[in-house]
Amino acid sequence: MHAPTRRTVLATGAVLALAGCLPADESAPPPPDPDLVLRRRVAAEVRALVAAYAAATAAFPALAARLGPLAAEHDAHVAALDPRPPSTPPPSLPMPPTPATATATLDRLADLERSAARRRTSQSLRAGSDLARLLASVGACNAVHAALLGQDDG
Repeated sequence: MHAPTRRTVLATGAVLALAGCLPADESAPPPPDPDLVLRRRVAAEVRALVAAYAAATAAFPALAARLGPLAAEHDAHVAALDPRPPSTPPPSLPMPPTPATATATLDRLADLERSAARRRTSQSLRAGSDLARLLASVGACNAVHAALLGQDDG
């Protein structure tokens, strides 16, 4: 066997030095921020609630005065959770048909609000502190909406 020549040692050293200066492999993107993923998921859920309110108001226009302010609060929740407009339309969640009566529609909306309040509680436990406070506030609003929808205006 021959000992490496001076030229071989210098060439190998140059290659190793250049390899240390090259950027690392950036093919794998960093994992998404879990709070950002949760914010967007909750925003999509709240958009589904807004759609349920819109369907209820379309089916029963007499409910517009009662449901409009509640839907507006959900619009504000979406803006707080995900202030950027979606780059693609959010996937629409299948909504059951609007019930046949206004009373049944209000009951269904109250059920949706109660379910949302429960989800916000569990979601806030997985969130960072700032997002947890926002989710707790949204969940409290869901619970109040459920109570308001259960009240008889008559």
